Amino acid sequence: MNNQAKLGIAIPLFIIALMLVASFLLPYIYPDFNSNTSDYMKDSSGKIIAAPPYNPREMPPMGSDKLGRNVAILLIVGAKYTILAAIGIAFLRMLFGFFFGLVYTFLSQKVVKHVKAMAEVFQFIPLVIIVYALLFYVDKAFQLNSLGTTNYLFIQMLVISIVIVPSLGIYIGEEMKIFMHNEFIQVSKTIGGTKRHLITAHLWPQFRRHSVVLFSEQISQTLALLIQLGIIYITLGGLKIINFGIGGTEPEYFTATNEWAAMISINLNQIFVNPWLVVSPLIFFAMLIFFINTISTNLKVLLLDSEQSGKISKPSDGGDREAPSFSMQERFDLVNQGKRSG
Repeated sequence: MNNQAKLGIAIPLFIIALMLVASFLLPYIYPDFNSNTSDYMKDSSGKIIAAPPYNPREMPPMGSDKLGRNVAILLIVGAKYTILAAIGIAFLRMLFGFFFGLVYTFLSQKVVKHVKAMAEVFQFIPLVIIVYALLFYVDKAFQLNSLGTTNYLFIQMLVISIVIVPSLGIYIGEEMKIFMHNEFIQVSKTIGGTKRHLITAHLWPQFRRHSVVLFSEQISQTLALLIQLGIIYITLGGLKIINFGIGGTEPEYFTATNEWAAMISINLNQIFVNPWLVVSPLIFFAMLIFFINTISTNLKVLLLDSEQSGKISKPSDGGDREAPSFSMQERFDLVNQGKRSG
């Protein structure tokens, strides 16, 4: 089982790494990929047979955009921005969530009650709405050139990270509170163990494995959120808007990064005419989320289930048995269900 789990981690990781390498190398192999546009497609006799955007049959494998650029090449080039940004956001979520959980663990029960009540508000409002509201005026500043792309990207990553911290932090904190009821923790506190000692000697070693699984889950959830944000024209690094038509009433969106959510945004108005322009980035998103979920599932088997079975097979060592492992959302839902039933 362990070998199968390791293989289930290694293969998706290899594919993602291969995609990242291709994303960095492709601009050097095809330096004109972003400007190599095509007005018309002609046959051998010079007769015009098609005009952009080309469908997948005319320009395999995923067709072209309205400028005649190959969509597959654009998506591969933009993969590095999507993948690395999702990893960075997931890392920030885990970092903020872990520190939030530590603070939550050592709060008095009276304060915990109020913190829980405030955090529950975020469960009933879609995260995409919260992120949109927080970034609305920041995006306006970007459109007016008052904010640079790098600064805008940094603010976006912080906002997308912070909105999940209350839920994630409370989940981690509740797990830590349960762990703190173990007898050896109480003994350590009795003989003078400080909070710093409890964190470094007990809490961090215990949750180190759990954090790896949670980290992979957060990458998947971040990717899903990026899709939703792309549909409402909020993308990593921002979009530039140019108005066309009579009186400049028809906005056209452009992206400098070809990030996958941005590829959805700039082609969203083509979904009923040339659906492959929106379906293609969604396919890339679906593949990446599938690979991340596969890694997460196998990490859970390798790190958590093996740890649990090891402890259950040795009841004589006096250690407490761990509860079955669930995903972050499943465990958080169970906590809420128990509170409501009580």
